[in-house]
Amino acid sequence: MAYYRKFPPGIHFDLQVLNNLLNSLLKHCLLREVFQVMSLSIMFKMLPALKILLKTFECVATMKLRNAVPALIDIFCKLVEAGMVLDPEHFNYIIKLLYQVQASKQEITEVLEMKSRLQMRQFIKNWKCDLESALNEIEHYKEKGDWTKLGNLYINIKLGCEKFADFQRFCACIAETLTKDCKEERPGVPFCEFAETISKDPQNSEVDKTLLGRIGISAMYFYHKLLQWSKGRKVLDKLYELKIHFTSLKGLTGPEKLAPRCQIVNIAAEIFLKSGSLDGAIWVLRESEWVINTPLWPCDRLDVLNRHNLLCTIAQEILEKSLYRQTFEVLQNLPGFQNSQAYIFNDVFCKMCSLQIEYAFLMVEKKKKKQRCLSFISKTVEVSQYSLLFNKLLDACIESNSLGISSSVAEFMISKSIPIDFSFLRRLITSLGRSCLWLKARAHYKSALSLGCYPPLEGNLYRKLLLIPSYLSEIEMLLAIEIFMVSNASSIQSPGTPTQVLQVVLKRCEENKSWSKDDYQAAVERLIMAARISDPKLFIKHMTVNVNKEQVYSLEHCSALKWLKENMKWAG
Repeated sequence: MAYYRKFPPGIHFDLQVLNNLLNSLLKHCLLREVFQVMSLSIMFKMLPALKILLKTFECVATMKLRNAVPALIDIFCKLVEAGMVLDPEHFNYIIKLLYQVQASKQEITEVLEMKSRLQMRQFIKNWKCDLESALNEIEHYKEKGDWTKLGNLYINIKLGCEKFADFQRFCACIAETLTKDCKEERPGVPFCEFAETISKDPQNSEVDKTLLGRIGISAMYFYHKLLQWSKGRKVLDKLYELKIHFTSLKGLTGPEKLAPRCQIVNIAAEIFLKSGSLDGAIWVLRESEWVINTPLWPCDRLDVLNRHNLLCTIAQEILEKSLYRQTFEVLQNLPGFQNSQAYIFNDVFCKMCSLQIEYAFLMVEKKKKKQRCLSFISKTVEVSQYSLLFNKLLDACIESNSLGISSSVAEFMISKSIPIDFSFLRRLITSLGRSCLWLKARAHYKSALSLGCYPPLEGNLYRKLLLIPSYLSEIEMLLAIEIFMVSNASSIQSPGTPTQVLQVVLKRCEENKSWSKDDYQAAVERLIMAARISDPKLFIKHMTVNVNKEQVYSLEHCSALKWLKENMKWAG
């Protein structure tokens, strides 16, 4: 003993000799020496035989050596921690012996805790063997193309797995396997068969849905890269069928593991679009709440640009189907219209400009056309396509007499400073008035005035003179007269005889040389109609023709006063 305390066991050390020594000491009931030898052997990880340990417990129990129990349990715990393996029946036998020697509850609990720790250690060891075996089975099922059995393997492994990290590793292997089967002659999609099997499991949970969603994203990326739109569509259809909200998940392997949410949604929407499902593309965008760039889901510039191009394409296709509300919904979610996206959108186009300038100069070196390239770049980075798309939608809505959505589109364009085609805005105002939607017509008319759609009124209003361009519709003429009356309300409503007549001049179109006498006469009739459709009616009286051969009218004071009395609550 003294020797081994100073020197470790050498090449001549024999474990059998150690066991024989301990056996002899036990026969002579030399427990103190047994404990010393065992402690020394544990120090050098030279563990005695299990039967020696059991004999030691038997000796203590037979001789009723209660005082030896603490030291024995201490050695027992150290032996288990050092690697000694006991079966459940061995633990049961030891506990039985401890009860015979009247061991305390705490001492018995220590033994039971070592039993649990040993079982866990054994389980982990077995699980590692099972995991390696399962990974080999994955390869086998891939070669056979048996995706249903792969699904069953997933279910079995899930039930036996203790650590979620290990199970994720297993799922990552499945994701890689499901995205390796790219042979065109195989009509089926491995992911769909695999997911269908798992969905039928009675113990299918939200965790399974999340993992299936992440595996599905990896499959979706795979088919998108290969331009296999129909297979990618089947993956998305299966995710939809299983009610898996994949737009808030990431993939399990490859670049999709770190992909921003915007990119995942872009790819899914593009797969739907390329496979002929416009509804699917819109669904996935709505499902993601049209998210592009947020602090929680940051994305890079290329993703924003791809979203821009994707939404423009979708909007064009929906507009061709005369689905105006859906088109407006798509256009409203273009990059730059949400506060959290505006800064990155502007940055995107700045970066686009920088990249395209570099490209342009390379082209210049080859073709010696620097000015032409720079001109092309400046046009590319303008956001004029927004104006074109919105105006095209506005035109189509007005043409189909969809006045509600037309009004909403115009309001949005004005609020976002999107250049609006004045001819469309005027048509909208006229259509609203002819449909007796006066509140909307008046609101848009005032906006149009501020935008410069009509000649400014301010210079003539307080001189009691209203100049009305002859090209206006009867609705626009009436709205101009209404503003004219409201601006002169104090004068009209003052008691006594009016000192100055309110005059209306029907201006000729100097810009349009093609206008004939008939055109001007039609404008006169529109002015008279404008007075008639007013509520209450207005009366205008022809006064004279000025030097420019323009008709001059006076607005009858009583009718103007009556109009103000009935309308001043909203007009003022």
